[in-house]
Amino acid sequence: MVQKKWVLLEKNGKDLKNILLANRNIKDHDSFFNPHLYKLTSANKLFPDLDIAVERIKKAIKEKELIYIYGDFDVDGITAAAILWETIDFLDGKVLPYIPHRQKEGYGIHVAALEKLAKEGAKVVISVDCGITATAEAKIAKKLGISLIITDHHMIQDGTPQPFALLHTEKLAGSGVAFMLAKALLESFSKDTDEQLYKNLELAAIGTLADMVLLTGDNRIIAANGLARLGKSDRVGLRALYNEAAINKKIETYEVGFIISPRLNAAGRMENALDSLRLLLTRDKSRAARLAAKLSQTNRERQEATTGALTHARETVNGNGAGKIIIVHHESYNQGVVGLVAGRLADEFYRPAIAISETRTLSKGSGRSVGVFNITEAIKAAEKYLDSAGGHPMAAGFSIQTDKIPRFKEALYKYAEKNLTADALTPNLKIDTMLRSELINQDTWDMIREFEPFGIGNPEAVFQTNGLEVVGVRRLGKDGKHLRLVLKSADNNIFNAIGFGLGERSVKDKERIDIVYNLRENTWQGNKKIEMRIKDFRPSERKEATRRG
Repeated sequence: MVQKKWVLLEKNGKDLKNILLANRNIKDHDSFFNPHLYKLTSANKLFPDLDIAVERIKKAIKEKELIYIYGDFDVDGITAAAILWETIDFLDGKVLPYIPHRQKEGYGIHVAALEKLAKEGAKVVISVDCGITATAEAKIAKKLGISLIITDHHMIQDGTPQPFALLHTEKLAGSGVAFMLAKALLESFSKDTDEQLYKNLELAAIGTLADMVLLTGDNRIIAANGLARLGKSDRVGLRALYNEAAINKKIETYEVGFIISPRLNAAGRMENALDSLRLLLTRDKSRAARLAAKLSQTNRERQEATTGALTHARETVNGNGAGKIIIVHHESYNQGVVGLVAGRLADEFYRPAIAISETRTLSKGSGRSVGVFNITEAIKAAEKYLDSAGGHPMAAGFSIQTDKIPRFKEALYKYAEKNLTADALTPNLKIDTMLRSELINQDTWDMIREFEPFGIGNPEAVFQTNGLEVVGVRRLGKDGKHLRLVLKSADNNIFNAIGFGLGERSVKDKERIDIVYNLRENTWQGNKKIEMRIKDFRPSERKEATRRG
């Protein structure tokens, strides 16, 4: 297990609410705690081409021109596609979806796909969650007589495409950009107070949370309002997914991130993402139930494929040693899970990690980063070996001719050696403040919940409490993977604590420890109790002082 460096942001645990606000650099307290929809940034400020795009789509709707929504196969892309398809359909437009196949086509806008859509009579193609690198494709779209409207949030690479209209910002998820365009369309038809806006909001919240964007500003407004609706959604596809996954409580970030999103993602990873899109859009309950069951089965297959690839990858890393950057590749890795494998390796070894699914000719890879290391820039430094690449600072994808993998690896190792210091590869465990044991109570928990939903830019509150005595130790789960502690404070308060994945750590009864943790509310048989979710612990210095004395 990688040893973490504890970084205490504030020693004085008084005025907890203001400490948390300051640590998150939240200046506008009113907007943060009251993230109402009317506080969204005006779409015209975000997108100079908005009016051009809206007018073209409006014309296509009125004249019954064929509109295609060109999506992506991940959750952000699927929800973005669903938002615009459903909105244009609601406005009586002639609209169809197009989702590229991950294995057969890959990410992004493709010339062959545009030619196919043009033959089918498409006059307008709206990309969602992709297109910012489609400079050549934008020119071809014009020659094909297609008004290409690109909506995307990924990083601009070597140049900006010149489509009919471009709606791009890195401040929103792809589904957030789609939501803003859909909102503007509804307003142009004087339908902005209709229920469709709120149906879109549900999907935008899922996409925003799944894509791990900064959960501040407009993203917080979208996520907070969307989450408030998800639990009571009347969307039959979501209801079927809830039933299939046995979700019978309030929908929060955990349910979206660890239950809903993996199932929606599974189809695009293992088969075709169209099934996930169909689930979100269907109005037939029996069809929704069948699709939800199919996605759950596909998700189980995805889990098995991930486990197999990850086992091989771990053996490779342990055999070769984890350098400054991890690169694993094998023909057995399913292309749809290499991003998951890279993410797990990055978490476990605290190293930027790249996993590549090998084929005989063209292989596909995915990278995940740690700290402030920009994985997209790192991969771009070796772009002469790549067919294509793109992504965010923390996540990237690329395609590469298989025979070029050795040279690509060598270039990345050199880049990492030059740009990654030992300090950058030591994870910092940021702690909001010291918390006295008497403040570990319901009032503190209620205050913390005001900061929900949590995410990047607004993490869960992290506290440190020192000198707690261990009065109970239990290991839980398969192979004792998890650790359950009962802790007693100096003023004889008793706390339950659980550390997931910490079962291998040594700790004994009567030992005094310092602990870093989040707070959680545990409800059992109607009784609520505050417990600690352990992030790390170490022997208390107070114990050492006593022993020396």
